[in-house]
Amino acid sequence: MLMFLISLLSTAQYVENSRNTYRFKYRSELYKGTRLQITSKLEALKNDSKFIDIPIEIVNELNSLFIKTKKQPIPKHYKKHAIKFLDALYNYEDFANAYESSLYAVVKKVKKDMYVVDFKFEREFTKAKVRLDRKLNENPTNIEEFDTAKKELIDSQTKLLCHRWMKGKFEKYKGIDIVKNPDSLMKTFKKTEALPVYKLYNADQIEKIEHYLENQIIDFYYKKSLPEIDPDVLDLQYITKM
Repeated sequence: MLMFLISLLSTAQYVENSRNTYRFKYRSELYKGTRLQITSKLEALKNDSKFIDIPIEIVNELNSLFIKTKKQPIPKHYKKHAIKFLDALYNYEDFANAYESSLYAVVKKVKKDMYVVDFKFEREFTKAKVRLDRKLNENPTNIEEFDTAKKELIDSQTKLLCHRWMKGKFEKYKGIDIVKNPDSLMKTFKKTEALPVYKLYNADQIEKIEHYLENQIIDFYYKKSLPEIDPDVLDLQYITKM
């Protein structure tokens, strides 16, 4: 009985001492207090709004690291796992900042390019219309040539209409706020591409990110525009209306 009490007191003393030795520093931030207090602080960081759109694969990784951390009863083991968790969390924060910066640069470039190619797409459409009219006048019985010319006209018209729809969206995007507080379209795109871009970032292929995002964002908005366009509504802005 005496040995049991001594053992119990020793354990209580160890727990009490342990409560006072949960202390470590990370990125100039001091983490000090009981295991419960520090764990609560780590959980609050994990649930911060800036991490709300993290891809599920990364969420699962962070949750796993967090669970392993909070289960550690020994201070030095707790510290080791806590630092692993914080490394992963802040690595994603560093990535998120770089991602937003790259995405904003791409938005500005695409917006500028929209104005540059606007005349080009309209000219392609009018040329296709002229070709179709010529085929009808020259040889209206040549069905194969007529179908080819008609398809070219429809394709160029679709491209122009989709471009104009996209151009209208990008014209409203002003300032870095569009990627920090995105509208529904940009929010969907940003979340969809977060994981692929994160993989490029972690593979030290940062120079490829903007090129990748530019291709993806044009494809994304183009596909979103297809159900929205009206083939019967097309305003020719540069060339004499036909």
